[in-house]
Amino acid sequence: MYSKLLKYDWRATRGMLGLLCSICLGAALAGGATMRYLIWASDYNRESTLLIMVNVMAMIACILSICVCGVAGLFLHIWRFYRSRFTDEGFLTFTLPVTTHQILLSSLLNTVIGMVLLGLTVCLCVPVWLLVGFSGVEGFFPALWELLPQIPQMFSEIVRREEMKYLWVSLVNIPAGFLAEIVVLMLSVTIGSVIAKKHKILAAVGCYYGINLVISFVSGICSLAMAFAAEANAGWIMGLFGSNAVLLLVVAVAGYFLMHFLADKKLNLT
Repeated sequence: MYSKLLKYDWRATRGMLGLLCSICLGAALAGGATMRYLIWASDYNRESTLLIMVNVMAMIACILSICVCGVAGLFLHIWRFYRSRFTDEGFLTFTLPVTTHQILLSSLLNTVIGMVLLGLTVCLCVPVWLLVGFSGVEGFFPALWELLPQIPQMFSEIVRREEMKYLWVSLVNIPAGFLAEIVVLMLSVTIGSVIAKKHKILAAVGCYYGINLVISFVSGICSLAMAFAAEANAGWIMGLFGSNAVLLLVVAVAGYFLMHFLADKKLNLT
């Protein structure tokens, strides 16, 4: 039954998710085209101020479109979580022969999958944009084909550098922060739906703001504590990154179990 619930959540969001991914790729192609025109205009000393301004504005619009699609994808999944768990549809969801853990994990996993796919699409937009933008430069593709075989060696040399350990430790914070952010959003929606009979969305926004204030305060205290406990050296910096990742993981785990407690014991959809 859990797999059916997850499939149902996926089907409810895949259409809009596909549309957002398509918009991102379309914006990347359009942005690359504007970039190609600007490069061409600069090479041939074209002085059509109006066309240049139009292309610059179009490029900015493409960048904003990609950013908006990324944010919209997150809110799409959070809205799906709210509507399918805390409205009239939620009453039917909680009557299914599944546990509260399965109900919450289905939405959480669906959100993670959707955001990972959207994130990969946004990352793909960068090379698409650059390839289209520089395609008009003379000798670009021959130079690119010569550079591609050298990329693995260049990457291996960069990875072996001593400074790279800071990058790897900081990258640990990305999945931890990603998971914590989703859990905090879902927890805020859950708290707002429990404490408010009306205006649940406004209550959820207030809860989200309050939770982030607490997290920022605790994070600041931990950073100050480490600063006073150790000298400002490389070890301290590594410890700071590590403690931040641990804090984010604690927020994710604690937030999930609090969300489960509220949904299982305090939620009243009747």
